[in-house]
Amino acid sequence: MKYVAFISHSNKDAKALHAVREYLESCGYACFASERDLRHNDAWQSQLVEAMDSSEMLIYLHSKNANESAEVGREINYFADKCHRPILVYRLDDVAYNRDRAYYLQSINYIDSLIKPEDGLEQLAANVRHTLEGMPAEGLANNPGKARILLRRLAIPLIAAAVLLCGFLAFHAFEKGKSGRLQEQGAALLSSVEGWLAQEDSLELILPAVREAEDLYARSAGMLTVKAQDTPDFAMVRDWVSESLADIRERRISTVKALYEPLKYASKENAAASAGVILSNIGKIRQIDGLLGIPTDEEIEKIENSIK
Repeated sequence: MKYVAFISHSNKDAKALHAVREYLESCGYACFASERDLRHNDAWQSQLVEAMDSSEMLIYLHSKNANESAEVGREINYFADKCHRPILVYRLDDVAYNRDRAYYLQSINYIDSLIKPEDGLEQLAANVRHTLEGMPAEGLANNPGKARILLRRLAIPLIAAAVLLCGFLAFHAFEKGKSGRLQEQGAALLSSVEGWLAQEDSLELILPAVREAEDLYARSAGMLTVKAQDTPDFAMVRDWVSESLADIRERRISTVKALYEPLKYASKENAAASAGVILSNIGKIRQIDGLLGIPTDEEIEKIENSIK
């Protein structure tokens, strides 16, 4: 495919379009946006069709303006009927879908960005990545290696514990039932940790959740006559969390540096949008620095000071 995403939009939403396109392209996702890429000549309709045929997915910027655009409606209908590839929705306005596209969009999960267009950009980029990997747009995991291995290691002990609990003597049923619930709560917390890392969200809750899960498993093991043999290796879990946080930190540092360099050459409107994305990433970087107990990168501090 020539493009990762065809961005369907109203020309009246130029500010939001620029923010979305620049952020996605800074993440390495090539985008087609008619406002920039369409050559205005007699064959402009065929250019749009060719671009949609050459795109992995369509991203619809939903707004009052786009809702009233007949051309946007035709793009959505063509992509759904002819291309049969995923559609992602990024909402700028809280308005119901126009009738000409509601059939295609009503069952699709959307990302809200009703205050600032850049607020949902990180989630949009994550959903683009999930879609390219063949996962649901709201998918819980973006690391099919370590993450899925960890899940398998957590699932096996829970299944084994459930089987053992069913076979125990009746007078142990209450304690063992309670133990199973404790293990389920611990596994749910660890699954939440994986989801937060995948979405790069709620990072401040991750380490406390791991500690609470470890405590739940310890309480569960203490209640059993025969201790559970398959308690997760929490040292491994903490190492994995630290490595994942470090990876997120490095990617965000790279994004900040990549967006900051061209900032001096950008128009006032584009510079404001990029600055918002940069400061959002710096906020996450500082949060991760606090979690890992490491100093903030000096170059990131200089960039933050120069923008503020």
